[in-house]
Amino acid sequence: MRIEIISTGDEIVTGLVVDTNAAWLSALLLEQGWQVRRRLTVGDNLADLKTVLQESASRTEVVLVCGGLGPTADDLTAQAAAEAFDQPLTLFPDWLATITARYASRGRPMAQSNAKQAWLPQGCEILDNPVGTACGFVVRSGQSQLFFTPGVPFEFKQMVREQILPPLKALAGAQVDTELRRFYTFGVSESALSDMLDAAPWPTGIELGYRSAMPLIELKLIGHGASAADMNSAERRLLNRIRPWLVGSGDTEPAQQILALLQGRPLTLLEGESGGALLTLCHGHSRLEARFSTQLADDLARLPIADTGLQLTIGREGAEGVPLQLCADGQQIGQTVKVSHPDPESRRKILAFAALDMLRRHLLGEPVLGDSSR
Repeated sequence: MRIEIISTGDEIVTGLVVDTNAAWLSALLLEQGWQVRRRLTVGDNLADLKTVLQESASRTEVVLVCGGLGPTADDLTAQAAAEAFDQPLTLFPDWLATITARYASRGRPMAQSNAKQAWLPQGCEILDNPVGTACGFVVRSGQSQLFFTPGVPFEFKQMVREQILPPLKALAGAQVDTELRRFYTFGVSESALSDMLDAAPWPTGIELGYRSAMPLIELKLIGHGASAADMNSAERRLLNRIRPWLVGSGDTEPAQQILALLQGRPLTLLEGESGGALLTLCHGHSRLEARFSTQLADDLARLPIADTGLQLTIGREGAEGVPLQLCADGQQIGQTVKVSHPDPESRRKILAFAALDMLRRHLLGEPVLGDSSR
């Protein structure tokens, strides 16, 4: 099923507002097995809106349009849809009554401008908005169905879940077009992974995607109508190459997967150069003790030692780099790492995950000091 997303509004085009709706929607659809083909952004211009709507409808089965359904003069999406598909704006009395009743329930008169939100393309199907005054609607044009929603995030998300996902599932039937499997690596660069993984083609219908999410690289094995056998074979091939750097898989963040290995055991953090980045990764752990100090040593030999329990320490940067130490029930294992990165926040994230990866390796019975080529 081919899907495109259209986000509308001058505030998005100009960068005054970040388009989180489209990112959230793309991820949600992919979880359902549908990969969005294109995401488009257009300002509050009637001619541009009409053109984009017609172009998307001409090449896809589903178009999801977000924004521009408010009561003001620059909210032009309903008018653009009406003109683009020759369905003149028509008053929908039932929705006008709904808006009026909602204002009355709050003890407020309805502004006259809100009546505009009940003028919709003739013949469209209304999508209820239980928390706002702008309803959504569906317009059909040839092979395409266009779903329109307001852009207010909490209204938009509720409508997508309740009003749009069910008909999309019915449209797609029982078949899932796309399957996604996620894997996370640490300590190897995106280019090095590409050299390892892209030399030979993947089976028909399967592709490998990359996403840099400092300090990790996410690998996405995406199957478009691929068989389970082919997906499993591709996964085995992928894991055979990336296993030395694999730190997690699936939809749960790798840090949370590592903390789950503790099975409730207490963990102590001592942070210097990482500036709290390790605490950020571990804050969800129920038995956590964390301290930050600018006075931690810059070499392994002088870092504090814990005789019992689990303790991760990130010292200060010295001439040789930053010392990282894991104390595990009286055993001390450490390394000094040099991080060459121009962005201070990224450096802190790399140090924090390097320490957390030491813990992961210990809990899994692997060599605590891994091979990091990044």
